[in-house]
Amino acid sequence: MSTIMSQLHLDHLSLSRLLDVLKDKLVSLKAGENPDYQLILDVITYIVDYADAHHHPLEDQIYDYAIQQYPSSKQALAEVAAEHKQIRDDTREFQQLIESILMDSVVSMDIFNRRLEDFICRQYDHLNHEEGKIFPMLEKLLQGKDWLNLQVKLQTREDPLFGDNVAEEYKRLYKSLIQENAVA
Repeated sequence: MSTIMSQLHLDHLSLSRLLDVLKDKLVSLKAGENPDYQLILDVITYIVDYADAHHHPLEDQIYDYAIQQYPSSKQALAEVAAEHKQIRDDTREFQQLIESILMDSVVSMDIFNRRLEDFICRQYDHLNHEEGKIFPMLEKLLQGKDWLNLQVKLQTREDPLFGDNVAEEYKRLYKSLIQENAVA
């Protein structure tokens, strides 16, 4: 597995951990517990700032390269790239909902729970699609020279939450994740 694919896979594992935390919060909400909207917002903000702004664009560049080099991959890769746009829009919309709640807008718990559950399911579905179909396809298609070309073209950045150095804006979330046993 290439270094690039290893990093993308690691990003998926990290996102899955965050989705697991959200899933646990959803279970608590359905049991009648008060929501920790700030923690949920912190998770969503990380997804907007890292997954949607860095991880997905990196994948999209790989998909574009693969389509150019191996046109037979176009349909599958174009579909998953379109998913990225929809996921980004959905995530930002959900982020705005939580921000409005924190600013005292009233949203019924049933609606919030449904939106949170839909968000979690869409994210898991996307990760599973990429891990189960797209990444294996890329591993078969792309050869050593392709990965070298991509390595030169792509700009990667350290994960601001799960990387070696936790960014200041994610320290509160990181502490919460430690309490939730979601980080090692």
